[in-house]
Amino acid sequence: MSKLDEQKKVLVEYFQQGCKPEGRLTFGLEVEHFITHAGGEPATFAEVQSVMQQMQQSYDTPIMIDGAYMGYTTETYGVSLEPACQLEVSLVPQRNVIQMMDIYNQFYLQLSMTLAARGLRAWTVSYHPTRRAEELPLIPKQRYEAMDRYFKNTGSCGIQMMRATASTQISVDYYSERDFVQKMRVACLLTPFFALLTDNAVRYQAHRNNAYSVRTRIWQDVDSERCGVPPHLMDPDFGFEKYAETVLTRPLIVALRGNRTKAVGRKSAQEIYGSHLSKKEIEHILSMFFFDARLKSYLEIRGADCMPPKYIAAYAQLVKTIFGSQAALQNVLRHYEGTTTGDIANAKMAICKDGHNAWVYGHPVGKELAWLLLQARSRTPSQEERALLEPFARLVVTKKTIREEESEND
Repeated sequence: MSKLDEQKKVLVEYFQQGCKPEGRLTFGLEVEHFITHAGGEPATFAEVQSVMQQMQQSYDTPIMIDGAYMGYTTETYGVSLEPACQLEVSLVPQRNVIQMMDIYNQFYLQLSMTLAARGLRAWTVSYHPTRRAEELPLIPKQRYEAMDRYFKNTGSCGIQMMRATASTQISVDYYSERDFVQKMRVACLLTPFFALLTDNAVRYQAHRNNAYSVRTRIWQDVDSERCGVPPHLMDPDFGFEKYAETVLTRPLIVALRGNRTKAVGRKSAQEIYGSHLSKKEIEHILSMFFFDARLKSYLEIRGADCMPPKYIAAYAQLVKTIFGSQAALQNVLRHYEGTTTGDIANAKMAICKDGHNAWVYGHPVGKELAWLLLQARSRTPSQEERALLEPFARLVVTKKTIREEESEND
């Protein structure tokens, strides 16, 4: 057996071990926030470190990377830093959106109060609210420095993506390889709709923004080998092995050596590592790819902008309802049967160009959004949970984005 085949076998076993017992869906939440002074000046790395250290309790666990303090973990969430000091909270998987939002809102209240005492504030927008990307320094982390150098040769938007964007990511369970394939396809098919429903770039490069889905457009021009729609997604034999082969044979940029990282440029994991990959090496390899949906020991859905809490709740409820129902997943796959990976890429670009006036998969986007929300509403028996979807329903009816609605409410 070749080294690549051995490596694929190890990754497939890792994915198989990630399969959860079939039952009620659990889902995790990650939200990135920009931190600035009240006047808009970006907070420094040292200032954000100090904020996190103040928020950390004695029983929490600090996160140390490359010898520097990078956050902490609690029983219910972790706090860490993204490339240009975006502060990310990552929640432990939950079964209930209302419970999940209680955890997030308690964290956000603590963060806001800690920041306010220092003349700082957190922003729930998807592009930096006061600065051009080029003006934002990276935090001292070798992985980010290597990625920053690499992306300068793979696309025109790497600097903007790393320094000036913020997202909302939801992870969901998969129960089998077949279930993973269904959910990966549905996640990618729905990414254009998630991009529009969560569109929240109020400003872009320090100017007021009127363009649609800026963050989505940026991701299309970062690195085609690790972003966008996963290769072979709609092939009949797509599954764990195909995904493993993709991440093992494409450039890795950065390799993990013990607890340190090393820039490796265009060398692949297949070339760098031996046949028997450790769990840490597997997790690192998987983290170096940024598809619209990516596979770990769960499926991570990455298409949404950072947004205010009521919209996070609407998004989480939408994802939970669709991905927690076999009938809903099958309906989406039937509804978009025959759609190709090229069609998905074109749909995202149509959203970026025309927003609520776009045609997606051959239909007006408003009609498709209404159909999607109907799928969710019809499978949400609780009135309290159905109410969580209302902010999205209002956007669809008024043909507005979050950034437009929130600007009107300011």
